[in-house]
Amino acid sequence: MQRPDLAGSRQMKPSGSSKSARRGGASFCLAFLVAGGAAHAQACYPAPAGGKNVPVRSLYVIAGQSNAVGLATVKDFVSGKFDQVRSGVAYQNVKIYGVRGAPIGVAGNDDERKSARVRWSEYAQWHVAQAGFGYKNFSENARYFPFGVSAGDFFGPELSLASMLNNKPPQDSYIAKLAVSNTSLHFDPAADSWSPSGRLYAELLRLIAEAHNSKRKSVRLNVAGIFFMQGETDALHEAWAKEYKSNIQEFVRKIRGDLYRMGCTEDPDVPLVVGRIQDNKLWTHRKYVRSAQNELARSFSKVEVIDTDEFSDHLVVGGVHFDEYAQFTLGKKVFQAFERLGAQKSRDSGPRANRETDAQRAAMIDGIWEFHCCDAEAGRRWLTQGALPVTYRYDGVCKSASCAVIW
Repeated sequence: MQRPDLAGSRQMKPSGSSKSARRGGASFCLAFLVAGGAAHAQACYPAPAGGKNVPVRSLYVIAGQSNAVGLATVKDFVSGKFDQVRSGVAYQNVKIYGVRGAPIGVAGNDDERKSARVRWSEYAQWHVAQAGFGYKNFSENARYFPFGVSAGDFFGPELSLASMLNNKPPQDSYIAKLAVSNTSLHFDPAADSWSPSGRLYAELLRLIAEAHNSKRKSVRLNVAGIFFMQGETDALHEAWAKEYKSNIQEFVRKIRGDLYRMGCTEDPDVPLVVGRIQDNKLWTHRKYVRSAQNELARSFSKVEVIDTDEFSDHLVVGGVHFDEYAQFTLGKKVFQAFERLGAQKSRDSGPRANRETDAQRAAMIDGIWEFHCCDAEAGRRWLTQGALPVTYRYDGVCKSASCAVIW
């Protein structure tokens, strides 16, 4: 079966329906703290005054491309012992922060190029763990899926992970998810990627910070594990595949350092699980990517690489995406890896990132934030008040529908 087009026509979100009244269009916003003119990184803020005794709870992060997104559905491709989950199943003791379903502004943009138009974190909300955090380009690819499927039926590894966390003491766990189909680790200015120099990586940090901050009055969320399922797109390009080793190692170093510095995790070597891409002939240059992934566990403390080759008979949509059984098995393997890694001690992996203190993060909460937006009317600007995690530093140069960014 030919792989479906993971793109789709972009739809604009109506004014007033977003978290921010200024979202949408081809623009994106870059924030500055006006006072002092200095740019600050986003942060996971401490509990408000008087709330220092809020309980600490674990937050697990899921990121990557289409097999992290999830093209499995609760309306079945499979039956019998492989039918792992039914429609309507929810895990009440686990909450997921992410984009559920395919709202206007997101639908059709679940691919590396159209994703660049979406501020994913602006569409994220908390939900009880259930199906619906999967594929967003369903409407134009409905022919590939069972009759009656909707965007609320798709899921990735988060659903099985939630099933395992549901009964784990203290029966109060959290997941943050951002995954986009076809995304690579190779930096491409015309497309979203997971490169630390890319916009999507910054969106992931923003989403994690917002998940933390939105709950800070009741719980202190501590990132306790990251699952990264990615690499298939890089394996389609020889040059990208050969640079994957350096790219994935830089990703691991950067995300650990950033989350620790931001105050989003107590562990500078936060456990990280990587799903090794399949030994599938469609991934032409897979040997470089798989080798780079295998080497991670030898190069970094508290990293585990899990195998997905056993899912070769459990694929849907073009023979590259995991079905319901595969996704549910994958989520269980991720949970088990997190449990093993959480019990390990960190090796000395070099200098730690400087960590902002609670006082420094608290000082960011109030102030006037200036948004610099570049769109078809390059250079348009406005001011807004309030607390907003900052993703970018900005050098003031607008180029058509994008912004020049200093990382």
